Amino acid sequence: MTIVVLSIIALILSLTGNILVNLKHKTGFVIWSISNIFWILVNFIGTLNIPQILMFTAYIGLNIHGFIMWSKKENV
Repeated sequence: MTIVVLSIIALILSLTGNILVNLKHKTGFVIWSISNIFWILVNFIGTLNIPQILMFTAYIGLNIHGFIMWSKKENV
């Protein structure tokens, strides 16, 4: 799989995840996290970009946190 294909997949997943979160669907956090994994791969396989890798790793953590927080609100 080329960098371009990985980037296109990551782009589509990123936008889909963001739109779902904006529409208050918590599955958006899951899709967004998967897109971040693709972005991490893009930054490993292409030119090694450590700051981007760290940023997308942090985004995964924030997505997990958001998913948990939204799940708690549903159970209240």
